Amino acid sequence: MSADTAFDSSPIPVIIKYVQDFFDLCAFSVSYALIIFSLLLLSKKHSRFVTLLYSVIFLLKIPMTLLMNVFIYGTLGNSTEIILDIVYLGVYFVLAMLQLLLVYLLSSSDANKYLRSVAFINEKNGKALKENKKRGKKTSGKQDGIVKLSPVLPFSKFASRYNPLQRSAMKMGALVCAVKIFSRILNDISFGAPQSFGEIMVMVVYYLSDLLYGVIAYIIALLVFTAVYDRLRKPKKDDSNKKTDEDNSSSVLGD
Repeated sequence: MSADTAFDSSPIPVIIKYVQDFFDLCAFSVSYALIIFSLLLLSKKHSRFVTLLYSVIFLLKIPMTLLMNVFIYGTLGNSTEIILDIVYLGVYFVLAMLQLLLVYLLSSSDANKYLRSVAFINEKNGKALKENKKRGKKTSGKQDGIVKLSPVLPFSKFASRYNPLQRSAMKMGALVCAVKIFSRILNDISFGAPQSFGEIMVMVVYYLSDLLYGVIAYIIALLVFTAVYDRLRKPKKDDSNKKTDEDNSSSVLGD
C-alpha cells in the first residue's frame, strides 16, 4: 500500500511506517530482554542459544525482504539493483549484529558483577553461620553477621541502578535511543539545516520521540522479565504438591 501512488496523499504510508517501527522495536526489546534474563538468571548456554536464534531469525530478513520486493514490484530488478539491495541488507545485518554484540557485552558485564557479589555474600554468610554455630548462637538477621541479598525479581520499583536486570535494560534502552538519534542526525545532515521555527519544532518532536523509543524499550524489557519470571515460578500440574528449590532461591529471584 505504501508503494501505491493512490495512497501517497493519505496518512496510510505514515501509519504503516510507525507501526513497522513499533514492531521492530518490540522485536529488538523482547529479544534483548530474553538474552539479558538468560545471562543473569539461567545460564551461559541458554543465553548463547537465544543470541544465536535471534541472529538466525534476523538473517532470514534478507531473503524475505528480497521476496517482498518481488511481491511488490513483480521483479528483483536488474543485476546491479539486486547487488545493491544485497549490499544494503548486508550492511543492515552487520549493524544489527554490532548492536546485539554491545547489548550482550554490557549485559554480561552486569551479570558477572552481580554473580560475583552473590558469591562473595554467600561466602561471607557461610563464614558467619559457622562462627555463630561454634558460639552456639541463633542467627536472626544482619545483627548476627548474616547479610540478606535484595531480590532481583520481583522488582521493588520502576527503575533501580542497583538491580542488574534493570541496569542492563536501561543500557539497552539507551542503546536503542543512541541508534535512533544517530540515524536521525545523518538524515538531518542530508536534508540540511531547518529553515523556520516550525521546522525546528518538528525536529525537536522527532528527537523527543527517539528518546521515547528508549523508554518504551525499557518498559517492554521489564514486562518480559516479569512474564518469564512468573512462567518459571509457576508450578507444573504434576508437581503441584511439591515445593521445589525455587522457593529457596530468594537470594537471587526473591520470595
